[in-house]
Amino acid sequence: MTIARPQQILKIALDVPLDRLFDYTNNGFRAQLGARVVVSFAGRNLVGVVMEIAQVSDVPLEKLKPVIHVFDDVVFGAADFKLLKFCADYYHYPLGQTLIAALPLRLRQIKPAVTRKSYVYALNAQANVDEIPKKQIVLHKIAYTLLQSTLEANIHTGAGAVGLSANVLADISPGWRKAIAQLQDKGWITQKEIVAVKPSLRSSNVEPNLNSEQQQAITTILSENGFKPWLLHGITGSGKTEVYIQLLQKILAQKNAQALILVPEINLTPQLEARFRSRLSQYPLVTLHSNLSESERSQHWLAASSGAAKIVIGTRLSVFTPMPNLQIVIIDEEHDGSYKQQDGMRYHARDVAMVRAKQLNIPIVMGSATPSLETWRLSTQAHAKKAQYSLLSLKQRAVENAQLPKIHCIDIAKSPTENGLSPILINAIRERLKRGEQSLLFLNRRGYAPVLHCNACQWLASCTRCSAKLVVHLSQKRLKCHHCGHEQKIPLQCPSCGNADLSPVGQATQRLEQTLAALFPQARIARVDRDSVRNKDTLTEILTRVQNKEIDILVGTQMLAKGHDFPYLTLVGVMDTDTALFSPDFRASERLFSQLMQVSGRAGRAEMAGEVLIQTAFPQHELFSALKDQDYATYADTLLSERTLMQFPPGRYFALLKAEASDFSQVHAFLSQAANLARAASTASSNEVTVYDPVRPQMERLKAMERGHLLLQADSRQILQKLLKVWIPQLRAEKLNAKIRWALDIDPLEF
Repeated sequence: MTIARPQQILKIALDVPLDRLFDYTNNGFRAQLGARVVVSFAGRNLVGVVMEIAQVSDVPLEKLKPVIHVFDDVVFGAADFKLLKFCADYYHYPLGQTLIAALPLRLRQIKPAVTRKSYVYALNAQANVDEIPKKQIVLHKIAYTLLQSTLEANIHTGAGAVGLSANVLADISPGWRKAIAQLQDKGWITQKEIVAVKPSLRSSNVEPNLNSEQQQAITTILSENGFKPWLLHGITGSGKTEVYIQLLQKILAQKNAQALILVPEINLTPQLEARFRSRLSQYPLVTLHSNLSESERSQHWLAASSGAAKIVIGTRLSVFTPMPNLQIVIIDEEHDGSYKQQDGMRYHARDVAMVRAKQLNIPIVMGSATPSLETWRLSTQAHAKKAQYSLLSLKQRAVENAQLPKIHCIDIAKSPTENGLSPILINAIRERLKRGEQSLLFLNRRGYAPVLHCNACQWLASCTRCSAKLVVHLSQKRLKCHHCGHEQKIPLQCPSCGNADLSPVGQATQRLEQTLAALFPQARIARVDRDSVRNKDTLTEILTRVQNKEIDILVGTQMLAKGHDFPYLTLVGVMDTDTALFSPDFRASERLFSQLMQVSGRAGRAEMAGEVLIQTAFPQHELFSALKDQDYATYADTLLSERTLMQFPPGRYFALLKAEASDFSQVHAFLSQAANLARAASTASSNEVTVYDPVRPQMERLKAMERGHLLLQADSRQILQKLLKVWIPQLRAEKLNAKIRWALDIDPLEF
């Protein structure tokens, strides 16, 4: 008999660009907060999330549509709602789009979540193991093991279930299924269904000895209770990962505890995963990043949200993953710009993680050799009235006898380059080849050459859709735009004057690889960039070959700059850094210092001495002086002083309105009207926010769209947010933005 359920009003968040919830009737379904539902909206069926359950609605009951279906998977809990609501408010993004974007793609689709289920087994209270004859060896052994497990309350799963999993039972006996069936027939077994998690590797017995700095860092973090932000500032090779691992060993020993580890890029995930799996094999671990299939991603997400996964390692979107027992957040390479989302809701994962840790009252540890200036400023009393983050320093390398590399600048005015390589760098590579050591050449530009040039009329190959030059990819005989993806054949003659003498100008990784192959024909060379590492397993294979000394020279972009440990690599050559020294981007020198510090750290990580050679026309620049001394603190303090004088972040707070359309006159009109509205709102609040005039960005045209920017500046987040709460609803008025695509970027990294 079907039981009629009382009619309820479900307030549902939907993936639509409207900042509100939508009311539907429950249609006889039992609905829970956080559950996924299917509803009809504007003539199509959409997946939504139940945010509230009410008895009344502002809309007449007869006009409300019923929900079509309610799934039994609750995707968000109260703590998740609190975080996502904060983000929607702070970044001024529709709540429904915020919630739905946090779900794996499979859970945004109109079908049930499919999970690989597994079970754990325990003896219940009325079981009497003594009744089992000892001649039934397998049954007797499994029953006693189950009894022991139940008495000791061992947690063999991540779901909080007491008992033994199928993997553990299979290790006891291949005939475990028959034995379990017999125990079930007796009514002795409690069976609990859980989300299956891939088993970890067998535990590694190798646990490095901590030096005094590492031990002090762990002891200090564990000595505090509740929310506490920690900056673990450690030089490259100082053993920050080992601190993370031993910190987790202590915290995960608590019943049902979970840990979230954020990493900036996908290519750092496999090696971290391997280390964590081998050292923390008793704790189920999952990863979350875009290289996973949609099926894998949804399985891992569900394992984390059920509590089955104890450790989650993921890139920026994983900061929103529901974890009911989260006890610590770790952010590796916290300075990295990859933590900033550049489309949709433009959140910064580090900042969101900080809010999440504060809401949950748990510690958060941020690790970096070159912290962002925002984090450094909050960690040092020299730049704040009171340091808000606690600073922990690791000033020595973790491997005994490992020394920091010697860093030298090659003045290319005195030692001119040929095909991008100076004689000094060539000789240094040759010396490493003789000694059987490895070299890494860092050039953060993929392709063959950045420009195709006509020597007769000075024509340059440009993208028709972007304000950018087309990059030469010689092996494919193509010109490609690295901004919009447009590509075309390399012309046989100049489109402007007909001259056949077209020259690739400048260096990129493919050309450098070709040059090295000609100079060192016997050397084994590998190139690592987005063109060469398209398959998710390719990078792992290359790194394994490096570890096995099957590669002599590595050529690569920033994919090789951080996180990797190459024990036989003793030389790092850095090419073409000078453009960043005098860039119009005020963050360029900060990024360059961080990048050079990271890539320098790849050399000499074991007992062999390392050397770094940087080719530059400005060897006396203060950046290189600080880099030679590995003195991040002094250089960061200098940059912070400059930022204060210039009234730039982190001392000031910005919001950037970005607009684009096919016609720039429409963009300019929209931004001008937006600026007038912002100034009016600012005047109403005593002119506390500076509203600049609309400008065109350096990339004026992108993907055939004309672009414009409007910048707002304030002395505090509170002042800026106060204005935005008035201004953004005005911008959402249809008369302002009918033909314009616009987005708001709070705390932008780039102007």
